[in-house]
Amino acid sequence: MAVGEFGQRVADIFRIHTEKPELIRAQVRALSRQIPVLYMLLLANAVALAYTHYGVAPDWLTIYAIGILAVVCIMRAISWSRAGLDVSDIAVCIGHLRKIRVLAAAIAVLFTAWAITMFGYGDPYQKGHVAYFISITVVGCIFCLVNFPPAAMLVVVIVLGTFVMFFGLSGNEVYVAIAVNMALVSVMIIQIIRSFYSNFAGLIDTQLDLEDQHQTTIELSRQNEALALIDALTGLSNRRAFFAMLEQTVAQAGPNDQFAVAMIDLDGFKPVNDVHGHPIGDELLIQAGMRLRRILGDETLLARLGGDEFGVILTKGRDAIELIELGCELCKALNRPFVLSNITVQVSASLGFATYPSVARNSNGLFERADFALYHAKKNCPGEPVLFAAHHETLIRHDSQIEQALRKADLSRELSLHYQPVFNIKTGRVNSIEALARWDSETMGRVSPATFFPVAEKTGQVSFLTRVLFEKLLEDMAGWPGNVQVSFNLSARDIVLSDTVEWLIEQITHKNIDPARLTFEVTETAFLRDFAAARTSIRYLRQHGARVALDDFGIGYSSLRYVHELEFDALKVDRSFITPLANNERSRRIVKTVVDMCANLDIDCVLEGIETESQRDAVMALGGRLMQGYFFARPDREPRLVALSDALRA
Repeated sequence: MAVGEFGQRVADIFRIHTEKPELIRAQVRALSRQIPVLYMLLLANAVALAYTHYGVAPDWLTIYAIGILAVVCIMRAISWSRAGLDVSDIAVCIGHLRKIRVLAAAIAVLFTAWAITMFGYGDPYQKGHVAYFISITVVGCIFCLVNFPPAAMLVVVIVLGTFVMFFGLSGNEVYVAIAVNMALVSVMIIQIIRSFYSNFAGLIDTQLDLEDQHQTTIELSRQNEALALIDALTGLSNRRAFFAMLEQTVAQAGPNDQFAVAMIDLDGFKPVNDVHGHPIGDELLIQAGMRLRRILGDETLLARLGGDEFGVILTKGRDAIELIELGCELCKALNRPFVLSNITVQVSASLGFATYPSVARNSNGLFERADFALYHAKKNCPGEPVLFAAHHETLIRHDSQIEQALRKADLSRELSLHYQPVFNIKTGRVNSIEALARWDSETMGRVSPATFFPVAEKTGQVSFLTRVLFEKLLEDMAGWPGNVQVSFNLSARDIVLSDTVEWLIEQITHKNIDPARLTFEVTETAFLRDFAAARTSIRYLRQHGARVALDDFGIGYSSLRYVHELEFDALKVDRSFITPLANNERSRRIVKTVVDMCANLDIDCVLEGIETESQRDAVMALGGRLMQGYFFARPDREPRLVALSDALRA
């Protein structure tokens, strides 16, 4: 058993380890540099030995054999130097190693035989040169082959084995001593070969481990980079990927290239999120992304930019008609009901397009114009696509002019309040008055609040406007009778900022105004922005004695939910329900329902937009009591605190 194991270990020394391809490649690379040196070493030492034996030994040993040897060594050295081995093919590498192993044995036999034959000629010095030649040459060759133990060991066994036996049996004490010495050296050389090879193989293994770690690091980096460009919820590209792709597309666009950017927003998503919770909202976003992906295909970049907003880069050129058709298809897909867990919800989507290079030639310009087209769609035609056009550019410039004028204006002097009464049709008296903002700009003239308030809200200036106008209101109220009720509009930004709401109460207290005289009107937009913050602000105002009304009731997505969860003191029915009353039975039923609901909840119901006698009569027939509109009075700087008998007469 021990003999078998020893034999196996010996055989293993001369075996090529084909199970380690990277080690084989490293051996071939090392040998390709060292074998040319081996041939030159053999040639140099052989020429020196032949020279010392020239004229003593036969010419075939000192001249012809050396000539043949020189040709072979030089050709092989040149061949290895110019080989330029391709180590990618492991089979080729194994073939090279097998050839080297055979050649090492053959060369070892030939050179040893040649040297031993040469030993028979010459004096003791020349014989000593033979011993020196064999020993120094074999050591040099072994170190040239040290990276490949099968070849190195063959040289050791063949050359040094023959050397030890030949000189050990010579009977000469000196040569016997040299043989014993060489035997000991052979053992050390074998140990050196094994140790060096072990270190060499270990170095390759370490290098492989480092390369594996490096590749793992690179792969992790790629995965992290990919994750950094992916929206974790929907699996779509994220905002960062969208803008990177947009900049790249713009940079690579040729003079005749055209592409489009689309912005998509879900109308009514936040109420779903608030009512049913974030898990349902997340599921809605995932399904919305899947619907968009099915239409756009995998080749189109579709990104979730945040919240319920999606961005699309359409690199394939499309004309205006094709874009609108695609936009309608996308909006229609998102308008269909979503089945989420155990509930079904329905939202809609608005969409804005901007095209390169017709509307912008840089990424920021394209994004801003697509975003403006989306804003225009949500404001004027929700649920439909809008393609940014020249007149939108005019609107952007106009908004920019308003923004700059607001920043430069002396708002304390240029802003003012006009007042429009709300009449109680049954008592014949003014129930309250609504404060309406007016801006007479020195540079732009009279600017409608419907124009400058959205700009102020987008640019963060609205809170300052609110404070200026509210201070003016309190100054006016100080000169009115103490029973006059006044309503004041708060923007969506105002109602979600606790600082603004607290400031309002502080000003009321400071001016010694009864908070019960004030009603703060808020729109559903405030709740879409931040429901929790808006609810906290409403409760704060009511706790300090002020009233709160929900303005533009009926045009939102879930107003009933807000009426249910928030304790409003009044609802103001939007004018869009009043205009068709005379000819639309459905509108009459809706208004009747709202009026009855307010009566059941014991809250005021104000009907806005009464402009004709027929509208007044229709509202009265439906039970309406509180009315406001041009039919009764237009907004005026001086509030009308008395009844208008002609308008009130039924």
